[in-house]
Amino acid sequence: MVTKQNFKIIGTGSYLPERKLTAKEMDGRLGMPIGWTEQNIGVLERYECVDPETLISMAYNAVVSALNEAQISWDQIDYLFDCSTSKMRPIPNNACHIQHAFGPEASPVPCLDIQSTCLGSITAINLANSLLNDEAYRNVVIVASERAVAGVNLNQPASAGLVGDGAAAIVLRRQESQRCISFCHQTFAQHLELCRVDGGGHLLPFFEYNEGRDEEFRFTMDGPAVYRVARKKLPPMVRHVLESYQQNNHGFDSSKIQVVPHQASPHAVEAIRRVLGFSAENYHVGIQGLGNLASASIPVMLDRLRKSDRLNPGQDILLLGTSAGYSQAALCFQL
Repeated sequence: MVTKQNFKIIGTGSYLPERKLTAKEMDGRLGMPIGWTEQNIGVLERYECVDPETLISMAYNAVVSALNEAQISWDQIDYLFDCSTSKMRPIPNNACHIQHAFGPEASPVPCLDIQSTCLGSITAINLANSLLNDEAYRNVVIVASERAVAGVNLNQPASAGLVGDGAAAIVLRRQESQRCISFCHQTFAQHLELCRVDGGGHLLPFFEYNEGRDEEFRFTMDGPAVYRVARKKLPPMVRHVLESYQQNNHGFDSSKIQVVPHQASPHAVEAIRRVLGFSAENYHVGIQGLGNLASASIPVMLDRLRKSDRLNPGQDILLLGTSAGYSQAALCFQL
């Protein structure tokens, strides 16, 4: 899909919990020899949200940082999107909890959750772009907050050793632009069993939990199978998005595009880079020091790159990733 780019990023913010969790500590939790996580997973450290920090306190800190950079107040915001995988409660939605954390100043900004697991930020930006096509809307806040470390299955070291906690936020402002975005989102639901949490929904209600079924309420993933699907499906979709972007934006130089992938795993992210032929210099990876932050992984990287001046206004950006479903998405736009 190619459509007009109706937004610009005017602020980003991110927050990592105070507690750092090293690979050595993770080895102990997993019951593995020292060095196993570093050697086999490649995540050297990640951050863990523990009391008194919460899913919402992390989101709050990320949003404050983004609003401060954007120099914008709540009375100028037209929508709050939460695109997290982690949920504070089944009802009401996360976005309501975040608004509540800011008190009366954030009322009555409408709140909406967008659930696309690890692709949350990409799909949220695309939906916001459509919303901002209407002159009635000017500013949208997108936030992702993940507290996944507590939900891993320690009997599945390959997936448990990847995960980290953290939050990030993005402020989008409506703009008149001659540029286009290129976006594609695909789902192949025949693979939905590869990455899942069985317990907590109607399939296996929370009130049926007992210690004997604990693993059914935790994250499970067949990483090698997910990679095989991604290796086959993702490259042609990404190439299509880039070709469409180039055809509709004069002066685009594909060799200079800055790529921010979902930080799925160190090995998978590097393998996809090689398959797609992106230079290491323009392909931004930070999972070794963060872990897989699910929906927060891309906006955390965006914030870090913008704050370090490695991404600058006017550059062409490609966001890409995969998620449970099996789903995959890519979004190309001008920063």
